[in-house]
Formats: sequence, structure tokens, C-alpha cells
Amino acid sequence: MSTSGSLKSTELVKLLKGSQERSFTGTVTLKGKTGLASITFKEGKVVQVREPRVRSRLGRHLVSKNIITEKELQTALSVQKQKGKGAFIGEILIEQAVVDKETLDNAMKNVLEESLVHLFSWGNEGLYRVEPAEDVPGEPLEHLPFDELAKRGAQLTSAVEDEWAIDQIVPSRDKIEGEIKEEILQAVRRVSQKLRELKPQEVVLLVEDEMLMRELFKDKLLSFGFDVDAVESPQKALEKMSEYEATGKIPIVISDLIMPTLSGKGIFGGLELLEEIQKTHSHVPVIVNTAYPDATIRRRALFLGATYYINKPERKEVGPDHLEEQLNLFIEEVALCIQNVIQRHEIYFERDQQNILREELLSQLIQSREELQKVGEVVQRDAGDIRFLSDTSHKMVRDKSLGNMAEVMVNFASREVDRCAVLLVRRDNLTGFYGGDRRPGKGDFAKAVKNLNISLADSPLLKKTVDSKQMVTAENPGKDLGSGLSAMLGDPSPGYVVVLPILVQNIVVALLYCDVVPGGIQPRDIDSLEILLNLASLSLEIQQQQVMIQRLKKTSS
Repeated sequence: MSTSGSLKSTELVKLLKGSQERSFTGTVTLKGKTGLASITFKEGKVVQVREPRVRSRLGRHLVSKNIITEKELQTALSVQKQKGKGAFIGEILIEQAVVDKETLDNAMKNVLEESLVHLFSWGNEGLYRVEPAEDVPGEPLEHLPFDELAKRGAQLTSAVEDEWAIDQIVPSRDKIEGEIKEEILQAVRRVSQKLRELKPQEVVLLVEDEMLMRELFKDKLLSFGFDVDAVESPQKALEKMSEYEATGKIPIVISDLIMPTLSGKGIFGGLELLEEIQKTHSHVPVIVNTAYPDATIRRRALFLGATYYINKPERKEVGPDHLEEQLNLFIEEVALCIQNVIQRHEIYFERDQQNILREELLSQLIQSREELQKVGEVVQRDAGDIRFLSDTSHKMVRDKSLGNMAEVMVNFASREVDRCAVLLVRRDNLTGFYGGDRRPGKGDFAKAVKNLNISLADSPLLKKTVDSKQMVTAENPGKDLGSGLSAMLGDPSPGYVVVLPILVQNIVVALLYCDVVPGGIQPRDIDSLEILLNLASLSLEIQQQQVMIQRLKKTSS
């Protein structure tokens, strides 16, 4: 005898293990949100698994594992086509001596296990139907590890969702890896969690005026795993629907046809309820059930928007021995109709979910790529800076004259500051040596630098650098510049200043003055300037040592 039920009340792994333990022969059919699937048993052992997706067929599996070649598979498929329906690709491969039976059995087991893992990933959503048979075709495999496969299926669920989302957004030719992929996966999980919270909560609203039938129907529907409310009149049904509207639940109404009406006139209360629902809650599916055999009423119910119209058994016409069996078949039919409605809700919800995920992921992907581009630009810029610093350093080490070094330092600093100048320190005086101004139309600055000749005491900022022998920075230095330096700079007064010392034998011999005008960007690479100044100090010290060596040679000769 066929039996059916809900996967909420009977988990798939328990259902399959039970079929295994009682040496069941027949088919277990599953109805889930992705379609129909079936598992065929022979004396408690799995013979075949069919699932609603592009499956890893046996031949394709053998090719992917390098057990057979693509050419051998195509040859076997041609033979299968010639033999017609019922020809098994595995038997053909054995006949052609391409594989042996043991290898084929192992491959078939792997294919069936992969399919079962996918079915276990459905979770507890859906219905099942068990139909026994005297015999089924095909060779059964040894007992499969259902518990282990169920665990793999549970792990597969979130991974499949994540990879699906990535595949939906990123074309196959444009794969992404690493940190960006992880960022997008985090977005998938975050948005998926929010969407799961918004998933429609269906509730079955049973409207039946006869108390015995109402309680019986309710208990049977509860056994199928549905959330069920039962009321005795159309008026109570409308009140319940107002409650659902406030709580966000989506009702699926199952209404008897013949019962008291809302108006108190007539006997077709279910028909009147259907009409009222279509006026005020047109999105709500209504399943009408009745034992009243009238084709005109049936057509009117369908015209008014009934989703299904089901005939239920009449107790007067069914003997006591068959009443329960007939009621069970009727409830099973109702449960299948409910499941079909829920499946449609799931499909519509998933479409909305895909659109939301697509928008979120596209936004995340664009943002990640923009960030990556910015990082790439920074890396490229920094690499350019390092190369420029390296080239500049080589020039300074090679050309040890102060004139050449001053030009190199000013050119380097001009990449980030508006004005810069090399100032020579002569005891307590400062004289200008070399300068540059990157602002357009400021060609007299170099001349102004060369004309500079001031007392060190005149500029507290420069004096501080000489005394400390360290870099000094100042924002809006004002009077600390001193009158002589301010006159050399002219307008506008600097908004930010950096002064670095050049030392020879721990004595400050020159200063590198740099500034940006108000509104300018502070220099970001002062470290490189310090490196250049240290190289300049070293080069000048080497030059001084070489001069002393030459003098000693002349004296000794």
C-alpha cells in the first residue's frame, strides 16, 4: 500500500534507512521546491536515483575520472542509441571490454552518492510518497552510508548557495579569487540571512463548519508538517486573515463549499467566502472542497478564482471499512495541492531573492574592484616613487658636487611641494644656493633664492633645525619664518613647511626648505626626502675626506 507524508515529520535519512531495514522494494518519490526526485530500492538496496538537475551521468563520471576516454564513451552512446530504450550504458561498456564490473559498480556507487547528497541538501522541505512494487529492473548496490551522505548534504547547502551567487554575478570568463571573493561571499551570507528572515511564513487556514470533520482534517494536515489553523465559519476565516495581515503570515485557505453564508442567506458559504477573499485578498490561494456534485457550482468556483476544486468523500456513500482509506487519499490530495502552492511561493520568493542578491553583489563587486584599482594605483605609484628615489640616489652618489646634488634634491621635492630651496649655512648666516617653484608663472623664485643672505637668528624656524640637527615641520609658521625668508618667498605665506638638515661630520652645512601654499596637500613622502638628505650628507662627507686625502698626499710628497 502506498503511503505519503511530509519530510518535516519524517526526515529523508530516516525514511531511507527504514526502507533499507525492512528490505523494501519500490520507489520513494520526493516533491520539493526544486521539483520531483525518486529513489528506487530493491530488497532494501538502492538501484537508481533520479533528481531534478543536470546530473553527473555514469559515462560522464567515468570520463572525468579518466577511467574511459571521450571516444570510448561516444562509441558506447552510439551503440546505446541503436539498441533503443532500456539499453544500459554500463552493460555496453562491459561488453566492449572498456571497463570491468567492479570498476563500473564503484563508479555507479559514486554517481548515486552524489545524487543522494544533493537530495539531502533539500532539508525538510517537501513531501514524500512511498510506492511498493513486486520487482524493479536493475542491479542493486551494497548498502549506502545514508548518515554520512546526509551530513555532506547539510554542508553542501550553504556552499551551493554561495557559489550560485558568485556564478550569477561573475561571468565564467571573469573568475575572482582571494580577498575580493571572500568579501563578496560575506555579502552573500549577510543578504541571504536577511532574506531568510523575510521568507514567507505560510499557514493553512481550514474553514469547516462540521466539528468532527474539522478536527480530523486538521490532525491529518498537521501530520504532513503544515502549520494549521481551523475555524468554523467564513466570518471567523476573515477575522483570522486580518490577523495574518498584521503578523505577515501568508494563508492558504481550504474551505468547505456548503456551510452558513456571511449574509445568513443560502447554503454556499464557501462560495461567498471565496468571492470576498478575491475582493479583499486576491493574492491568497483558496482550495475549495466539497461532496456536492454540481458542475455549474464547480465552474463558478473556478471562475471566482479557486486555485483547486477537490471532491471529498461523502460519508453516506462510503462504507465504514473504506471511509478512513478514502479520507486519507482525500487529505493526501489536499496536501499535494498545498505543497504546489507553497512551491510556487518559493519560486516567486527565490526570483525576488535573486534580484536582490544580484543588485547587492553587483554593488559589492563594483566596490571591491574600485578598491582593488585604488590599491593597484597606490602600488604602481609607490613603485614609481621607489624607482625614482633609486635613480635619484644613484645620481647623488655618483655626482658629489653640491650643485648637482642640490638640483637633484629640488627636482625630487618638487613632485610633492610647491616651493623648495637649498640654503647654505655659514656660521651664523644663511645664503641661498638653489631653488625651484613648481607653480606655473613663478620663474623668479630661483633668482630670489640666490639673492637670499640673512642672519640665522632672523628665522626661528631655520635656527631650530640647525640647533636640533633634525627635521622640523610647521603648519602656518607665520613670524617663525623670519622677515628675510618671508621676503624671499613673497606671497602667499606658506601653509605648511618642512625643513631638513644636511650634515657633514655632524655639522649642519645646508638646509632643504620645502613648503606648500595654503589649500595645498601636505607632502606624503617625507621619508624619501630624509633618505636623500642622508645620502647628500654622506656624499659630501666622502667628498671632504677625498679632498683631505689629496692634500695629505701633496704634503707628504
